[in-house]
Amino acid sequence: MYTFMNTLYRSIIVTFIIMAISYQRSLALTCYDNTNPGGEMQTLSNDEWTFCAFIPESSKSKGKVFGIGPASDDVSPYMLAFGDSEPGYQVLTMCTYEQYDFAQILNKQLPKEYLFRCVCNYDKCNQLNTFENYLTNLGGSSAAQ
Repeated sequence: MYTFMNTLYRSIIVTFIIMAISYQRSLALTCYDNTNPGGEMQTLSNDEWTFCAFIPESSKSKGKVFGIGPASDDVSPYMLAFGDSEPGYQVLTMCTYEQYDFAQILNKQLPKEYLFRCVCNYDKCNQLNTFENYLTNLGGSSAAQ
């Protein structure tokens, strides 16, 4: 009887641990990512990410998609925008046009750089395609569900 109870107890503990790990993984945000050295598109999940990011393709560079969180980026402006949801209203994507003055930051002669990027906070919301397609696809995405 003791062996049976011990085995049952272990089975319950193992089941609980597996469920806890699965639950934790289900909380992780899943984003498209092409920042690896080969630039290959992959789908990654990371529970430290708060947002998925999308930088549209331009004449000077290919588009980029990746996940961001407090450890890699200042997400406070995005948190304010996405926190402004209420019944009947939800922010799905926020796009910003940013200026970086690296000459001032690094104390070197460098030109200012500009970046347009969009962030979103639901799984796979940063699919890389043309910007027009990106905006069109937002309406039919799973975020509204």
